[in-house]
Amino acid sequence: MLDHIDHQILDLLKRNARLTYTEIGKQVNMSSPAVKTRIERLEDYVIKRYTVEVNNKELNKGIHGFVLFKTKSCEKLMNYCKENSNIIDLWRIGGEYNYMAEVVCEEMEELEQISKDTTHFAFSNILSVLGNHPVSND
Repeated sequence: MLDHIDHQILDLLKRNARLTYTEIGKQVNMSSPAVKTRIERLEDYVIKRYTVEVNNKELNKGIHGFVLFKTKSCEKLMNYCKENSNIIDLWRIGGEYNYMAEVVCEEMEELEQISKDTTHFAFSNILSVLGNHPVSND
């Protein structure tokens, strides 16, 4: 069971996973060793991974979108998504569609190509991201 300090630590790590135990300790009024112990416990049960948020525009991947898929050939779709370097994440979803892929690419044509590539085993719908409006609890 997580307490309010665990939630504070998780919120700090979500914003910046590179914070030191000392920096976190100052914000939650705990010693560095106590913070280290809590984070290790959270890593065992709650924290799945640490990751990096990349500025895709700087990598010439300024096109961001989502592709909704309706398919009965789930394995074919998953294999395609694993092989396509422009697809950065795939979710199983409920509703009219059963999968949603997140895509970053250089050209709009690459996003459209995903739909063309998958027509023989999935119906797809492309959603192009026009802007980002992060939601924060701050």
